Amino acid sequence: FLNLFIVNKALAATLTLTTPKNSVGLNEQFYVDLMLDTNGESINTIKSNISFTDNISLLRIEDNKSIVSLWLEKPILNKSIINFTGLMPNGFSGVVDPFNPNNKLPGSILRLVFEANKTGRIDITTSPFDLNLNNGEGTPIVASSAYLSLNIDNIENKVEFNDLGNGLPELEAYVTRNPNIYGNKYILIFKASDKESGIKNVILKEGFRNWEEVVSPYILKDQHRHSDISIQATSNSGASVILNINGVPYNWNFLVWIIVLFIIIFCIVIYTIYLKRKRVSKIALID
Repeated sequence: FLNLFIVNKALAATLTLTTPKNSVGLNEQFYVDLMLDTNGESINTIKSNISFTDNISLLRIEDNKSIVSLWLEKPILNKSIINFTGLMPNGFSGVVDPFNPNNKLPGSILRLVFEANKTGRIDITTSPFDLNLNNGEGTPIVASSAYLSLNIDNIENKVEFNDLGNGLPELEAYVTRNPNIYGNKYILIFKASDKESGIKNVILKEGFRNWEEVVSPYILKDQHRHSDISIQATSNSGASVILNINGVPYNWNFLVWIIVLFIIIFCIVIYTIYLKRKRVSKIALID
């Protein structure tokens, strides 16, 4: 009975790797979608990784149509493995079928765009998926790993896959801090999205510092918050948008008092030196 219960839980959701092609040619670009079918459950967290054979190269990862609204670990290729952890705060139970509202369709997690480099068989696999139910308790469940195989034929087929749009990405950002997070340090939280092509990267500049690629949340280097912040999001189509956040102005009244105090101390030091030299000169005259 327990074994049957565990198996049912393991099959509570299904993930698949899909592509419209059975085979591709050399130098051809193609895409593979990772799809989630919840089988009636409501899911709010997904974690896994994707690996693939070395006869294809990853061109980009598109998440513009993803059901994941917040990436705790953004999908990035690292040593031929794509690790990712995504969150769906309100839960996902399926996409409503417009022709049958009672039916729920699978939702897209990621789209991977590849290029075929060498003839042979392509194998794309995932690890088992760690999921959490959106039931108020975050009950963990496991879904079986996904697998996809297709061939690269010995035919030159220089085809580029491009469904990228020309619109500007959307970017939201704000600075906050919390005693329970990162030791009450100021952090920048941002969300970048592009419905047409997805986000390629986000870069940030604090004050006179250099631009650097960042992920959210980002711990600010200037914890006094005097530096202006510029944050730029670039889509896979090359369009970009910049958002500026002004730093906290200096307290000039405080600075004025500091300057006045410095001048007073400076004058006292100069006057003290003057009196000392005058005393030394008087002693020299007496001698």
